[in-house]
Amino acid sequence: MSPTFWSNTIWFILLGISTIIELAVIFLKVKSRKLVLALYLTISGMAFCYEMIIYAYFKSYKYFPMLIPQSPPDDSIAGNLFSQFSVSATALLIAVFDLRYYWFIILAATYGVIEELFIKLGIFQHNWYQTWMTVVGLLLFFGITKKIYKESSKHIRRFLRYLYIFFGLVTLHEHSIVWVQRLIGVRVFSETFLPEKEQSLVVLAAINLLLLGVIIMTIYFSNIKWSWRIPVIFVIYVAFLIAARLDLIIYKEGWFFISSSICIWGMYLYTYILDRLYDRT
Repeated sequence: MSPTFWSNTIWFILLGISTIIELAVIFLKVKSRKLVLALYLTISGMAFCYEMIIYAYFKSYKYFPMLIPQSPPDDSIAGNLFSQFSVSATALLIAVFDLRYYWFIILAATYGVIEELFIKLGIFQHNWYQTWMTVVGLLLFFGITKKIYKESSKHIRRFLRYLYIFFGLVTLHEHSIVWVQRLIGVRVFSETFLPEKEQSLVVLAAINLLLLGVIIMTIYFSNIKWSWRIPVIFVIYVAFLIAARLDLIIYKEGWFFISSSICIWGMYLYTYILDRLYDRT
């Protein structure tokens, strides 16, 4: 076993275990497990979008879990995922148990202590970022999550339902398809689109997610016939091909159709799954 497992990786695994325990407690408490799972995917997507902006675009901090040491940016993203899923589980725990506001402060401060501990251990590094920003950000995040959960337990307006599904797609599609394809090298975004490598990746990934997600959600929820859906999906393939010709998306040789199909139909499948999870019938 690598020496970095005990110095770096183990701490992120422990954070992951705590997340699993929180989720287990949550799902034992609630009756509407489908809705709660959907909301967890949604708020995780919200947390991921926020962290990708401040981490990758504004270069606020770095993680060092040493899970993918050969690729520091991806290693930091892996660390980010542990953080994202952990704070989302805590936020949902607060909402489900309707904890009082002093718990917001206690739990946000706890994450502040964990962040400082991670810095001391050398597995997390601030650039311009400060720990107090995490504490303040979590107080807001806990409040937003509690409001979302409370309102969703009664009724979700159509626009919000679509918005929640979109953020759920961020969690599912970005992590299990886009990032996995990047890791195995079959589909990566250009690193030279903008002067900064990580900014290029974030901007292109965001454009890809927004356009693909909106188009797939539109044809899914519009209930148009498949005779109209197929041409629209064909146009998406053409758009991916153009992006490949412009070197905005780089495909491994022979993988264009397979990779694009996984991205397109994976987005459609995840839209269906989230729609069913949010369905109260």
